[in-house]
Amino acid sequence: MPEDRERRRGRFPGGAWGAPRAWLVAGLIACLPAAHGSALRIDEAPTGPLGLRAGLLQETGAELGIEAAIGLAREGRFAPGTEAVPAFGIAARPVWLHLAFDNSAGESVARRVVAGTAWIDRLDAYLVRDGGVVARWHAGDSDTRLQRPEPGLGYVFDHRFEPGGTELFLRAATPDPLVLPVRLLVPGDARAHERWIHYSYGWLYGYLIALIAYNALLFAGLRARSYLHYSLYLGCFVVTNLAYTGHGYALLWTDWPGVQRYVILALMVLFGVAGLRFATVFLELDRLAPDTARTARLFSWAGLGLLGLAMLAGEQGIAALVAFSFVMAFTIAMVGLGLLGLRLRQESAHYFLAAALCAMVGAACTTLAVWGVLPFTTLAYRAVEVGVLLEATLLALALAYQIRLHRRARMTAEQLANTDPLTGLLNRRAFIEQGERLWSVARRKRRPMALVLLDLDRFKAINDVYGHAAGDHALEETARVLRDACRLGDLVGRWGGEEFILLLPETEIAQAMTFAERLRQRIAGRQPDIGGRVLQLSASLGVAGRESQGSLQALIADADAQLYQAKADGRDRVRGPGGPPAGRPG
Repeated sequence: MPEDRERRRGRFPGGAWGAPRAWLVAGLIACLPAAHGSALRIDEAPTGPLGLRAGLLQETGAELGIEAAIGLAREGRFAPGTEAVPAFGIAARPVWLHLAFDNSAGESVARRVVAGTAWIDRLDAYLVRDGGVVARWHAGDSDTRLQRPEPGLGYVFDHRFEPGGTELFLRAATPDPLVLPVRLLVPGDARAHERWIHYSYGWLYGYLIALIAYNALLFAGLRARSYLHYSLYLGCFVVTNLAYTGHGYALLWTDWPGVQRYVILALMVLFGVAGLRFATVFLELDRLAPDTARTARLFSWAGLGLLGLAMLAGEQGIAALVAFSFVMAFTIAMVGLGLLGLRLRQESAHYFLAAALCAMVGAACTTLAVWGVLPFTTLAYRAVEVGVLLEATLLALALAYQIRLHRRARMTAEQLANTDPLTGLLNRRAFIEQGERLWSVARRKRRPMALVLLDLDRFKAINDVYGHAAGDHALEETARVLRDACRLGDLVGRWGGEEFILLLPETEIAQAMTFAERLRQRIAGRQPDIGGRVLQLSASLGVAGRESQGSLQALIADADAQLYQAKADGRDRVRGPGGPPAGRPG
């Protein structure tokens, strides 16, 4: 019995972090037939992973050589596979995989073996016929002398299988999550599979890089930090994906296997840190929830610190555990921050929460599949990419929505800054600012322009007799008359107190006098009811023309002098240059 237990311990997938699954695998193995004992016909080989047709053996002591592995296979020491893609967790012991093939054709046939993942440190492949090794390959990313992975595919071994039986032995070793997919493909299927992989990654990177560039340009133009941190967040994901798919080792740090050892893990943590920083800025947590923002920063520093300590100690397995745990915690934290944003009534938080949920589901599926908790399928392995694509799209919509909110808020603020709150007309500052532009155009093109200054008569008496509410009502009524009477290009504003001002482009002085008289009559015709008492309004108006003035301020001063004269002449009248007062005698 002790010997039998030792033999079983050698068969089971698992490692320092995969042991909790051993009891479940034991039960499954006891119920499964030894499917790996029958040879797989090459002409009928499925294009999918072959883990269920394979035998598995996990080393428990010293490293096994190919001769010892062949001997153990003959003794039946390899356990049948229980998953299409065997997964053994982080820091697992090295694993041997065995497959038997049968070529019943009368001639040799070309096949491609695609095995492992791009981050496996060492993958040794052996083809055995009649007990002897007929082909061998030594691959991995731990040494530049080893065969390198094909980006997005894993490790590729081409061979012509002779008629009869051939056995494949694979030995995989890595402190990172040990996942061992194996496929046998005909050349045409292999090219189609490779083309699909490359096109899919090209589309993924193209889409994300376009988003990065777009948001970087928005940051350059608007100086809003959300766009910068979003670009950095997406950039970290792109580089992380390049690393764990093998593109980075093939294209960027090709001669630095030492970088390859930790770069995937370091980039995973940096991706999480960039995401938390983006969330903090986007949701304005530094202002709205400073304690939460401080916690997010501490969590980020803790992840970086623990990873750094593991790397300094040379503990790649612990570093992998830190990185994967950090990413899982980060995705959950992003959802929590989205919920907090909703509670803080952030208007774009609903977009953020939906994006965070997509990313969390995708990252969780990929992490758990690579970790060996979920079955390792193409969809599960690439779920993080689907999740990030959905997240990126939703966050782009969130940032666009935020742009609209900011633009609306800015327009509202500008309107409030330029508008008199009681009457809704331009205030004094906005009138001068816009009037100067109209004045410059009229003077440059030598076009006529007139200005009317209007003052409600005996306004203090209205406030004293009827109350300030009646005075406000009188101002609103006057503003309504002026707004209805003015053309689209005219400027009308509240000059201060009970005074109003109108700037009339393309208007001769005679036309302005007639227009002012019409205003006087309309105001006099307004008799608002104030608590059952009729309020009689009247106004005095001063008119001035551009021809004799050198500046807008001089034009206003001239109209003010005419208004003063209208008041002196008895009120409720219009006074302009070169003519008698128009209107009723006071």
